Amino acid sequence: MPPRSTAAAAALATGLLALPALAPQASAAPADAPQPRTVQVPSFDGTKIVTNFFPAKGLAAGAKAPTVLVGHGWGGRGETDPAAGQVALFTGAGYNVLTWNARGFGSAGEANVDRPDVEGRDVIKLVDWTAAQPEALLDRAGDPRVAMAGGSYGGGIQLVAAGLDRRVDVIAPTIAFANVRRSLYRDEIYRAGWGALLCLGGVTSGNRIAPQVLQGCASGGLTGTLSPQIADWFDHAGAGDLVKKIKIPTLVMQGTVDTLFTLREGLTFYRPIKASGAPVKMIWFCGGHGTCTTKPGDANKLNDATLAWFARYLKKDASVQTGPGFEFIDQDGAYHAAATYPAPAAGTLAAAGAGHLDLGPLAPTSGIQTAAQPAAKAIEIPVKAPATAGMAAGVPHLKITYKGSALNDRTAVYAQLVDKATGVVLGNQATPLPVVLDGRTRTVERDIEAVSWKTGPSSRLVLQIIPSTGLFTGQKAIGWVDVARASLSVPRVKG
Repeated sequence: MPPRSTAAAAALATGLLALPALAPQASAAPADAPQPRTVQVPSFDGTKIVTNFFPAKGLAAGAKAPTVLVGHGWGGRGETDPAAGQVALFTGAGYNVLTWNARGFGSAGEANVDRPDVEGRDVIKLVDWTAAQPEALLDRAGDPRVAMAGGSYGGGIQLVAAGLDRRVDVIAPTIAFANVRRSLYRDEIYRAGWGALLCLGGVTSGNRIAPQVLQGCASGGLTGTLSPQIADWFDHAGAGDLVKKIKIPTLVMQGTVDTLFTLREGLTFYRPIKASGAPVKMIWFCGGHGTCTTKPGDANKLNDATLAWFARYLKKDASVQTGPGFEFIDQDGAYHAAATYPAPAAGTLAAAGAGHLDLGPLAPTSGIQTAAQPAAKAIEIPVKAPATAGMAAGVPHLKITYKGSALNDRTAVYAQLVDKATGVVLGNQATPLPVVLDGRTRTVERDIEAVSWKTGPSSRLVLQIIPSTGLFTGQKAIGWVDVARASLSVPRVKG
């Protein structure tokens, strides 16, 4: 399941993983028992997709089981060890497992970042192939009973496939995305740290990526901008509006410290799937594409939740309890619960203030930045501590009225919440605030990245408005900005 360290997060995102070759299952199974196998499945355009199939553990000859399709991270390869990882997890729970090397990543072709018209059609062909396997339980001819699992790139493809193919019965997207442009280039501000890692993972280890991705890597890395044509191409990478067609049981698992596919990105697909009336559950855990700098909580949480979800909705065992519809972690590693998101409101935390920032290019940071840090140079506004203990959980809203002047007057400043007691930036997150510094008084309003944080009378949270952050392209403007008023509202919830 998703990693909880920077190194592991980078490995998931870039897929720089050494995977063993497929080996026969070591067991005392009868000679006629179903066996693992690797084949090349022709896709819609003839591209051969390397596909690994593992029968459920202990499956007798002639018996059938539901199948779980497990996708891998960007730049990676499908799992091949029957005794480890998600293959062992799901085969041991009574499911067949299918893993595959996505096109460009160990299969022929070029990676197109989970586009519905490319990788989405690849998965349709994998479902077709699954339907023809003798071990696959079918709901009807050509329609195997299948779920999907996997994180990051392997999470995004679940949303694509479920939006395209009604034969997909259950999904469990983990640290997933529905729109690449929104994640990497929201408000035309390039997420430079993760952009560099994703570009690196796309071209190493024999990987091949589409020319549009290469162009985006070059222009994003050099200038911090994407051309309108490339930005539009990325706008169609990921499920996009297909999420509105998903009407199947969905378990969303998103990381509080995921600075690539953030909690807000998870909400972009959680909300429409919930609105469709499908069973949906969401877990906010400490992990993902990022570093968990607080207590991580139950290490088995996501595996246990996924197994329960599949038992309930793939095996159709109505006796299985899947727990509350929304679970969210605090900095002490404890989970809180509500029937759904958002949890019932219990007021807000507020901050209001003003200040001045000088803007200018900073010395280059060392290495690739994937976590926001407290800033010494900031407009710092205290968040009023609540009278009673409780949880801040949800999406804060910030409005600033400002005036400034600068060379390169269209730029951004950034907002982050800092716990002064511990020196931790909540969720390691910073949010761009696009500004125009032409001497006129202007207003910008934005939701900032979601929080899941325990608060009380002794809390010492502050809002920092800062000139730059290593998460995004460096500050290119030279000038100043006066914030006449900044007002922040942070939701508090029961639970």
